Amino acid sequence: MSRKLRLLSYAVNGRGMGHLSRQLAILRWAQRICEVMGVGLERWVLTSSEADTLARREGVAAIKIPSKSMLKDGGLEPSAALSVLRSWVLSAVGSLRPDVLVVDTFPGGSFGEIGPVLEMVRWRALVARPVRPEVQRDPAWYGPLPLYHRVIVPEEPFGEAPGAGQAGAGGAGLGARLLHDPANRTGPILLREREELLPRARARAALGVPEGARAVWLSLGGGGDPGVESGLRALLPVLALRGLHAVVGAGPLYTGEELRGPGVTWMDRYVPVELFQGLDLAVSAGGYNSFHELMYAGVPTIFLAQPKLADDQRARAARAAAAGAGRVAGSLAEAGRWLDDPGDPAAARALVAENHARHAAARILSLALPADEVQQALRLFPPELLGVFAARGIGSGAGLEFVRAISGEARSGEARGGAQVAQVARLLAAAPGLPVEIRAELIGGLRKRFPAAAPGEFTGAALELLATWEPYDDWMGALSLLRAVPVQRMYRIQDFARDLQAFLAAQPDTREDLYEALRLLAAREGGGRMTVAEALRTPGVLV
Repeated sequence: MSRKLRLLSYAVNGRGMGHLSRQLAILRWAQRICEVMGVGLERWVLTSSEADTLARREGVAAIKIPSKSMLKDGGLEPSAALSVLRSWVLSAVGSLRPDVLVVDTFPGGSFGEIGPVLEMVRWRALVARPVRPEVQRDPAWYGPLPLYHRVIVPEEPFGEAPGAGQAGAGGAGLGARLLHDPANRTGPILLREREELLPRARARAALGVPEGARAVWLSLGGGGDPGVESGLRALLPVLALRGLHAVVGAGPLYTGEELRGPGVTWMDRYVPVELFQGLDLAVSAGGYNSFHELMYAGVPTIFLAQPKLADDQRARAARAAAAGAGRVAGSLAEAGRWLDDPGDPAAARALVAENHARHAAARILSLALPADEVQQALRLFPPELLGVFAARGIGSGAGLEFVRAISGEARSGEARGGAQVAQVARLLAAAPGLPVEIRAELIGGLRKRFPAAAPGEFTGAALELLATWEPYDDWMGALSLLRAVPVQRMYRIQDFARDLQAFLAAQPDTREDLYEALRLLAAREGGGRMTVAEALRTPGVLV
C-alpha cells in the first residue's frame, strides 16, 4: 500500500452511543473502501461515550475522555474540568495530526472546544445529525459551519425547510439551509447492513425466544436516564400478562438491578441490532440509533420519546406513526394499550430502507482521495458481498480477500472498471453448491498461486474451476488440492484450469474423493522431479 491516510472521528456528545455508533459505522466502510483501493487507513475515534469499548469491538483505536455527565457525577467543578477536557482535545488532535477530521453533531464541539483545532487539520467533515430548531439558531452551533469542507446530514431535519424569508437570515439561515440541502443528505447511518443481520430463526435462538412466542424489544434508551429501572419494572409484568417474551436492552449505562426471570432475556450486548429480525415488536425510546435500527430491521415500535437538549425524539417517532410503522405513547400505560397493534413491519422497513454509512464514508474519503477511485472501490464492495459472508458467520475480511483476489495486483486507477464490478457479481453467484466460505478460500487461493493473472483472465478461469469442483462434493479435498499447487508465475491460470479439468476427467475413481487425485498428483511430482503442469499433463489413471 503506497498511500496512507489518518482519519480521526470526533464523537463527543454526552455518554450515550448514538454519536459513537454513527462514527464507527463510517469508519468500518472507510476501512473497506481503502482496502480495495490499496490505501493504508489509520482509524482513530475520540469519544466521551461510556460505551467506548464498542470501538474496541469494531477494531478502532479509541481515545476516551469523560463526558460532562461523568464530570457531574464525580462532583468535579465544571469550569475547571471543561478546561482540562479542552486541552485534552487540543493535545489529541495536535499529536495525531489527522489528514481528515470528522465531527459529529456539534460543529463547534460538545463544549465549544473544536474551533481552535479545525485549522490544524487539512480536511474537515461534519456529520450533522439534525438538532432542534432552537439549537440551530444558536450562534455557538451554526458559527463554525463555514470551516467544514463537507457536511453530511444523516436524517430528515426537524422542523420546516427554510423559506424565502429565511434565505438571508444570517448564520442561522445558513445552518437551516445546510441541513435541508438535498446535496448534503445521505440518509441514516447505521452500524450494520441489512445483509449482516441474522435470519429470523437464528436471531430468535440467540435471543432465547421460545418457539411460537411473540418477542418484544424493551429499551428505554442507553440506560443512563433517570427512571429506567422503574419503567422496566412497570412494563415487564404487563408484557408477561400478554404472553410476550421480553428482550430487555437496558443499555450500557444502566446501573439498576438486572430484572432477569422467566420470559425475560436480559441483553448484555452493546450492538443487538444483528438480532433484531428475531423480534415481533418493540417498546423503545426514540433516539437516533434505536429508531433507525428498529425500523431498518422491520420491527414496529411503540415509542416512548425522551426529552433531550438537542434531539427531538417525539418528532422522530411521529414519522414512524405517520408511516404506519409505529405508535407514539405518552405514558407507560398508553404503551401497554398498543401492544396488540404496534404497526406494520413492511412500513417500518420502507421508512428506513437503506443504510447510508458507505455513502457517507465515500463522501468523506473523497476529500483526500480521488473521488472517481473511491466510487469505483465502493462499487467493487457491494453490501451483498457482506451478506453472503455474514450468512455463514464470516467477517468482512473474507469479503475483502474476495475483492482483492478478483482485482489482483491492479491498484486504484489501474485496470479497474465496470467489468470488475460484474466479475464480483458473477463469482458471487457461481457454484451455488459450494459453501460461500469454501468458494472464498478457493478464489483467494487461486489468486495467491497466480498473482500475475489479469482480472478478466482470473475470473474466467475461476468460474471454470468452481464449476469443475462443485460436482465433487468434496470441498476440503478441493482446498487441499489447490494448496498443493505452488505459486506459479510462468504457468498461466487458464492453462492450469484446462489441465486440471483434463486431469480429473481422466481419473474416474476420484468422483467422490479429491484426496485420491491429490495423492496421484503428489506421486507424479515425485518430490519436485516434475512440475505441477507436467504432473497434470502426464497420461495415466489412478491405480
